[in-house]
Amino acid sequence: MAGGCLREKVSVASVDQNAVIELAAALNVSPEIATILVARGLTTYDLCKRFFRPDTSHFHNPFCLCGIERAVTRIRTAVDKKERITVYGDYDVDGITATAVVIRALRSLGARIDFYLPNRLTEGYGLSREGVEEVLSRGTTLMITVDCGIGSREEIALAAERGCDVIVTDHHEPHDELPRAYAVCNPKLGDYPDPHIAGVGVALKLCQGIAAAAGLDETYWRNFLDLVALGTAADIVPLTGENRVVTHLGFTQMANTRNAGLRELIVQQDLADRDISTAQVVFQLAPCINAAGRLGDPTRGVKLLLTEDPAEAQLYARELREANGKRRALDKQVQEQAIARVVDSCDPAREHALVAADPNWHVGVIGISASKLVERFYRPTFLFGGVENGLARGSGRSVPGLHLMEVLNECADLLESYGGHAAAAGATIRMENVQAFRRRFGEEVSKRLPLDKMVPQVKADAVVTMAGLTPKFYRIVKQMEPFGPGNMRPVLLCRGLRNRYPPRIVGKGHLKLAVAADGRVMDAVGFNFGDRLSDLADASRYSLAFTLDENEWKGKVSLQMKVKGIAV
Repeated sequence: MAGGCLREKVSVASVDQNAVIELAAALNVSPEIATILVARGLTTYDLCKRFFRPDTSHFHNPFCLCGIERAVTRIRTAVDKKERITVYGDYDVDGITATAVVIRALRSLGARIDFYLPNRLTEGYGLSREGVEEVLSRGTTLMITVDCGIGSREEIALAAERGCDVIVTDHHEPHDELPRAYAVCNPKLGDYPDPHIAGVGVALKLCQGIAAAAGLDETYWRNFLDLVALGTAADIVPLTGENRVVTHLGFTQMANTRNAGLRELIVQQDLADRDISTAQVVFQLAPCINAAGRLGDPTRGVKLLLTEDPAEAQLYARELREANGKRRALDKQVQEQAIARVVDSCDPAREHALVAADPNWHVGVIGISASKLVERFYRPTFLFGGVENGLARGSGRSVPGLHLMEVLNECADLLESYGGHAAAAGATIRMENVQAFRRRFGEEVSKRLPLDKMVPQVKADAVVTMAGLTPKFYRIVKQMEPFGPGNMRPVLLCRGLRNRYPPRIVGKGHLKLAVAADGRVMDAVGFNFGDRLSDLADASRYSLAFTLDENEWKGKVSLQMKVKGIAV
């Protein structure tokens, strides 16, 4: 495992070779390209056409999503009667973009609308009593939640008792008992064909429903696809189905966005006049928008995406970038302390799960730090911090094959509250229960995932030869973007490689190779693979699992392998 204590296991995806032969002929592509597509379930010409050419016609009817029709009717009434509408959002990028989308959409219809986002540090995730009271004090008679609300039964009941209708739009896992809201719109309820759309994706379906009911054309909601793509990619949901349509079209729109705030952030992050990719959203744009919320006040992110004033946009973007710098420093501190705490208290290789707590850890960054621990130790991890009145807030991350919410359901009696997805979750716990949670959490993980299965898996989509790694091959692979969960960048396996020059270490523990086979030489770089230097230096032949990328050096562009796994 790159940079970790475990060695990755390299394997090759098993595919139907007859399907590969048929698809290669139908598309007039190489068997290797056909293998990559078949491995993704793209076995026919028509499926591949939809994959390579996403279009707005591929969106499902919004009224297929439960609650949308009732929600649309109530919203149109509120707009017509000039009722006060408040959007209650979440403080992450998904929630911030969803808030901006709904406000922009309803303002264009003349709605009296404002928003409320909770403070991560004092209110935590979801609706809070404090937040609901603030919304009610504004005279709000219709509250629309975005990217939250599915687990906020008491708070929604409070709003209803006080004469405020609540429409829940959320994509998180529903609990057994749903809130008694005016309408509940969640793709994980009912038979919606795309249950994995993000919170901002549900907001988009709401806008599509409003357009359909009001007789508006798709321009009404298509203008927001850049924001929907931003929130969707940032939330790390599968980039398949509607999410692929959103990101494919939205990234293109984002490169020339008319949203003043987003455009300014793109400029300040040196991404202007460049194609936008998932990686740029996840690592360069989203962290800035997330940063303000992680440190307390998320409203600057919404203001950035709502402003029409270039000067305001410049100010908000600069403030968010500065906040992200502070966030990085806090993250580094928590991450180093958490790793030290784990290593001092146990042997991570013998543990099924890792749990650590410190009252001084900043709750705004513990989720990022938990991800880093999973990356290093390949164990489901929960970190708790920010203790107030004996309560700590935590953030958890999982590994492939383990549904985090299923585990938390078995620990519910030890938690004050919790919610999330298969891969990530949040929870609140009393500090005196942390050790009991650590034991229970580890026990429940062990029932579902034995230690011998907790090895990083690198599965190659296809076996290739060096001779087949041509510019044309790379161009076709690039057309498979946007990459992300459910459509990861293809991992290729090349066997029988030898060193053209001795392997060496570059930077901080990175491996640099010049590999040879089939009469060709190609550069390869393995980030955090420096500990494998001796393995390759002594090997006469070896195999590399890698992704293919372009490397530009002094104006010259060449193909380069990015190492994901090594087999000697």
